[in-house]
Amino acid sequence: MDKEHEVLLNAFVIAKKRYRVFYNAGILVWEDESSKKAKTTVPITDVLSVVLSKLPHANGKQWMKRNKPQTSSAKAKREAHGSLDSDRIPVLSSSVSSTTTNTLATNNSIPPSHSNRGSSNDLANSDRREGDFYDGIHSGGGNYLVIHYAALVCPKASRWRVRSAVLYNSEERIVELWCNRLTSDLRDQNRPKNLLLFLNPYGGKKNALSLYERFAKPLFRLAEIDVNLIITQRAQQIYDIVTSKSIVLENYDGLVCCGGDGTFAELFNGLVTRTMMDLGIDVKHPPYLPKPHIPIGVIPAGSTDTVAYCLNGTTDIKTSIIHIILGQHSGLDIAAVYDAAVVKTIDYQPRPQLLKLYASVLSYGYLGDIAYDSEKYRWMGPKRYDYSGFKKFIGNRGYSGEIVVQFDRRGKQDPNDGVWCVDKCQRCQKALWDGGTEETSDQESLVVRGKFLMVNGANISCACLRSPQGFSPYCHLGDGLLDLVIVRHTSLFNNLRLLLTMTSKTKKISDLPFVEIYRTREFRFTTNVTPGAETTPVINSSSNQHSKWNCDGEVLLETNIIVESNCQLVRVFRRGILPKGGSVGAAAGIEQRTANALNSEDKETSCFGLCK
Repeated sequence: MDKEHEVLLNAFVIAKKRYRVFYNAGILVWEDESSKKAKTTVPITDVLSVVLSKLPHANGKQWMKRNKPQTSSAKAKREAHGSLDSDRIPVLSSSVSSTTTNTLATNNSIPPSHSNRGSSNDLANSDRREGDFYDGIHSGGGNYLVIHYAALVCPKASRWRVRSAVLYNSEERIVELWCNRLTSDLRDQNRPKNLLLFLNPYGGKKNALSLYERFAKPLFRLAEIDVNLIITQRAQQIYDIVTSKSIVLENYDGLVCCGGDGTFAELFNGLVTRTMMDLGIDVKHPPYLPKPHIPIGVIPAGSTDTVAYCLNGTTDIKTSIIHIILGQHSGLDIAAVYDAAVVKTIDYQPRPQLLKLYASVLSYGYLGDIAYDSEKYRWMGPKRYDYSGFKKFIGNRGYSGEIVVQFDRRGKQDPNDGVWCVDKCQRCQKALWDGGTEETSDQESLVVRGKFLMVNGANISCACLRSPQGFSPYCHLGDGLLDLVIVRHTSLFNNLRLLLTMTSKTKKISDLPFVEIYRTREFRFTTNVTPGAETTPVINSSSNQHSKWNCDGEVLLETNIIVESNCQLVRVFRRGILPKGGSVGAAAGIEQRTANALNSEDKETSCFGLCK
């Protein structure tokens, strides 16, 4: 009988209660024999590891003694399932197959791949440090089957945690049979086993290294993922390393960065450039942008973490790590910025020079001024953005310009259609099937002129904890389109309305009368307004007359640009986000995933304090 039709069915003891456990077609279910309502369903796609043990794991009692008191209901539910917070993931001291490479990258050297592997003694010492009250647990043969799996513990906040179930059976042969079967199915999952991870220790609150050591390191070890860690020392070092031939990208199943949006931008800029170099494409004037085959991921440790928030619905670091481990990935649009100042008079005109790629937002005016001005106050840390933002807000500068927006004649996309980008998004899937292309003959142009406070090319919604709605809440991750958000220059009072709306959980800036949003695949911005237009042309190109572009937190000095969207150019580790309002079943696969985390007794609360 093949695996698909083979059914495993046995009785196990879980937390001193007898459970009926069965496994078939990648679905693991255990239910209390005395109460059919106490039932938990976990697909193999959510299982992180399966281990045989001669001794049981702690069932949560010792964990609770070392932490603050919990409610009786939360305590009962956690004890029933033997759940563990990922802060205290037990790592078996004999599981030395998963090692972590700690490589310090200097300014003048590029570290080799898979070098300086950690010893088993170092791993054992770290294990005792991460899970000291699990001493005495041994892997190998035994009567205990320890299953660690991911659970969506808080659907509204899109937070995932690692839980564990300890299954006991008096017959060692049965436990070994279950372990072999589950382990075999885990190997069939397309999950990363070797990761190249870049860590930026200077971004955000400068705590990326401590976050990695506390959360990422034990989880990667639990999942037996080999990590080559590179700690960066300067800006653009990730780009330089990825584009260097010294790094063999084929040795890795994924590239991951631990840092903010700027760190993530360095990663995919370097990866796309490296792909062009490998294919022999001109990196300055590429005829097209090739899609890299290796997926990328981000562990949020920056100031705002906009990209991580839009990808996962949260900036929770544990959730991002779990998504990377489980290995599911989907396409992410990447916008390309070209220099529009280059004009050719010959018949054959190559594409303009490629300046930069971005994943979140390209902003001219107010946010560009903040990015440029805040560089002088890097010693202030993340507070420099607040300081520079206040200065530029009071200044209330406006900049004249002309924007040419390209539309599809077959029907202009409505940026306020109310369709969220959620799990199994049909719009993104359709864009991937269509190849993200359209005929140029079906396009028409719209020219927008005036004086602007901001011009934003949003590749994603740009939502974050400070701005829950972002620039455009209905902007999709993989539909191959940009949302062009234009804020007209107006009074200081209206600017205050804009900032208050940006921080609102319910209001959208598109409702303001001085804000315009266009959904497009391409737009061009120039500061030289056509004579006879509504506004006075810019007299000269001095810095006083122009702003700067803020490209994923990096300043671009070129003013006249062309921006094009590239449909799902890169693959990112992520899982779909539940629809707003938590309407289970609105997207394919949500019912099953919700059932994994919530049983019938968990209707009143869904996080049990685990997401704190």
